[in-house]
Amino acid sequence: MSKTKTAKTETNNQKVRQPIVAILGHVDHGKTTLLDYIRSTKVADREAGGITQSIGAYQALYKDKLLTFIDTPGHAAFSKMRSRGAGVADVVVLVVASDDSVQPQTIESIKHIKEAQVPYVVAINKVDKPDSNVELVKAELTQHEVFVEGYGGNTPFVLISGKTGAGIDNLLETILLLAELEELPYQDTTPLIAPVIEAKIDQKKGSLVSVILKEGTLSVGDLIHTPTATAKVRALFNDLGKSINQAKPGMPVQILGFQSLPTVGEVVVPGALDPSLAMPSSSSSEPIVSNDPNTKHLNLIVKADTAGSLEAIRGSFTSDVNIISSGTGDITESDVLMAQATGSILVGFNVRISPSVTKLAEAEKVIIRNHKIIYEILEYIEKRVLKLMEPTIDEDELGTATIIKVFEINGDKIAGCRVEQGRLEIGDTIHLKKADGTSKDARIKFLRIGKDEVKKVGAGSESGVFLFPNLDVQQKDVIIAYKKKLDDL
Repeated sequence: MSKTKTAKTETNNQKVRQPIVAILGHVDHGKTTLLDYIRSTKVADREAGGITQSIGAYQALYKDKLLTFIDTPGHAAFSKMRSRGAGVADVVVLVVASDDSVQPQTIESIKHIKEAQVPYVVAINKVDKPDSNVELVKAELTQHEVFVEGYGGNTPFVLISGKTGAGIDNLLETILLLAELEELPYQDTTPLIAPVIEAKIDQKKGSLVSVILKEGTLSVGDLIHTPTATAKVRALFNDLGKSINQAKPGMPVQILGFQSLPTVGEVVVPGALDPSLAMPSSSSSEPIVSNDPNTKHLNLIVKADTAGSLEAIRGSFTSDVNIISSGTGDITESDVLMAQATGSILVGFNVRISPSVTKLAEAEKVIIRNHKIIYEILEYIEKRVLKLMEPTIDEDELGTATIIKVFEINGDKIAGCRVEQGRLEIGDTIHLKKADGTSKDARIKFLRIGKDEVKKVGAGSESGVFLFPNLDVQQKDVIIAYKKKLDDL
């Protein structure tokens, strides 16, 4: 069969391009550490908080064959990045930690793989750890219709350790085999097709757009466009940041020359963009303002280092958040003035703030929060939103608590809560505020700390809360205990 394929490609004067491989899986399951071992670099050491927070693409050489790897974030907020990674890839590596087994983003990654209909291999990682349980991983994967060899299917799996390198050669061999079965021919004359996987504003260079070439070639001086942006290529940089004159199929490359940032997920094609056909960019910083006067919102201005990060942050906010403006790049004085005029908090993700901007913010009494880890931003915003969830005018608030975990006992849901302020007490009437803005009422039937039942829980404490009726509580829901005000007589 292989000989027939070879003869066919030679007849058509086609070449075989390097495979594009996406690495997907749950946060902290070892995706970047695995890629580091393959590349013999230390990318993971540079990641804030030890997690990958933007999509990166890198080349590696194995047995004289080039492979392009896409490393995708595992945090829940980066779902669209993982989906795009699977969509661009020829082969996917699903990384599952053997000491943690199948987790929420593992399940989500499986969904993306199946939607993209891309071949994949399961890499069961961290097999060197003493609490590794490979058989449990295989069994739990079957619950999500992933049937590995020996467990009712033929999906290949490899036991690996990204830390020690055990099994990495077997994994690379499997990737190359799957890529060979896919056939990845190309011709030099094929028109350019290059999906955008990331975009950002570099303070020294300007707009930098990361793409992976699926087909065609890209050279310095080429005129290219997406549905929302156009460029004359001023420079190209490979995955090591070195300037190159031309990129070929399968290569990851950064493009310098876009007049404005295209939307992540768009496809770069040859030629100039017809202005009459241009679509508005989804990363536009036009205000999104609610017209409902009865709804309370937390006004935000959001700035992020890359378009992909900005997309993830915006997509993680609930309906209680009103994004006045958002964009990529550092926080500027004009951002501060807009925040002051609109009563907004300025939120930055991995951006710089100059001393003059900080001084202006202090003078205008504008709050600026800048973080390098996405869940720190989301936790901060959750706490700010809590302050908006005040009881109605005829109610006195007794306490608020955030649901951090949900337990199920005999079919009933128990809310594991952290009391943020005030107190919760058995018999309290409560509002259960859902993430979609809806609210349901109930009473607190009992409270538990550990195995002990308690009557009252104060601020800063955690406890299990059983509600009556037994509502469908979810993580991040908010419980607000209150009492009705008595009419003045």
